[in-house]
Amino acid sequence: MAKVEAAWPEVEAALLRAATLLQQFGYNERNLTAHSVIVPIAHYLHLRGAADSYLDSTADAADRRALHGWVTRSLIKRGIWGSGLDTTLMRIREVLTTNATTSFPVEEVEAAMAAVGKGLSFTSAEIDELLNLKYAGQRTFSVLSVLYPGLDLSKKFHEDHIFPKSRFTRKRLAAAGIPSEKIDTYLDSFNLLPNLQLLAGTVNIEKQDTLPADWITAAFPTDEKRTSFLTDNDLDGLPLGIADFLQFYEGRKDRLRERLLKALG
Repeated sequence: MAKVEAAWPEVEAALLRAATLLQQFGYNERNLTAHSVIVPIAHYLHLRGAADSYLDSTADAADRRALHGWVTRSLIKRGIWGSGLDTTLMRIREVLTTNATTSFPVEEVEAAMAAVGKGLSFTSAEIDELLNLKYAGQRTFSVLSVLYPGLDLSKKFHEDHIFPKSRFTRKRLAAAGIPSEKIDTYLDSFNLLPNLQLLAGTVNIEKQDTLPADWITAAFPTDEKRTSFLTDNDLDGLPLGIADFLQFYEGRKDRLRERLLKALG
């Protein structure tokens, strides 16, 4: 206990910096699905003697990105922070103690995790399963953050339905001319990953239930800005109305699959 008490000021500082880093990655009490991930982050920061400047220094930006990628993949992959947790943490600790000098040793950590059955590579079947994640699901934010690596997630972002949720009722779909035999497919699809994106909180509130093509025209006044937004968000072929939603949905699903295979496979 004396050793713990003597070291506690440094340990506490490392834990607080780790929590702040997770917040910068966009995580909070709702979407951080495994609290244990903070332990190796704090241990790494403690071992390298990182100060508060680590959290925003340009010199450490690449290291923060590497750490962010590892954290995100570990939260997306099923079972990483479940059974066998003590063994996983001990293996990571051993690697960090040996290698954590100036950068987070991603390859070495992942190799040690894979050796105890906690590998972070994804099969095609696992990627397909991710494409069926639902709005506000436990892993949905993490997957979306992989798809949008350029966003400053320290700011407040919302999971947003590209085609608004309010449009997907039997009554509104029928009124929009959707054939009755397709309505169930619409209702089964709108709440899944291919119809989701990350939007800044204030922007999402302003968007409300506007159809995406109308909102983009109003929000981005120039062709250049509209084209950039459509490309960055995999919105190629975005239809004007809801009649072609299923075609758009399947096309975006294919594009997201390719991006996830590249990022996670």
